[in-house]
Amino acid sequence: MKKILILTLLCLVSGKALADCSFESQKDNYKLEVAASLAEKAFKENSVYFIAVADGIASSRPGFDISFTSCIFKNTKWEMLWVGADSQYCVNHEALRAQAKSYAQNFNKTMVRLASMQLREMCPELRTH
Repeated sequence: MKKILILTLLCLVSGKALADCSFESQKDNYKLEVAASLAEKAFKENSVYFIAVADGIASSRPGFDISFTSCIFKNTKWEMLWVGADSQYCVNHEALRAQAKSYAQNFNKTMVRLASMQLREMCPELRTH
């Protein structure tokens, strides 16, 4: 009985964690038209980071069009936009997901372009790509 109770609680907690819809309340801070300029500003301030979107079982990395190697994983900073992960419990889930992915794509494409030399120096395996 204890095992069933523990498993039930774990499922409820996991479901709640995956249902994080914090992007919903922050969506006005992520306007598509300013994503590229914010990436440029961050790069100029020596703050290289990328944006992932928690919109499924695994997060997506829109606009991050280089190999996602272990070096990249260990040596880059990521901001996560929480759009309900795989729960789809967020109100207006599809619209939020589309906005988050478009914003991340514009931001990441700009940051990859600006930081590509820095990334290649940091991760030698990228030099051949």
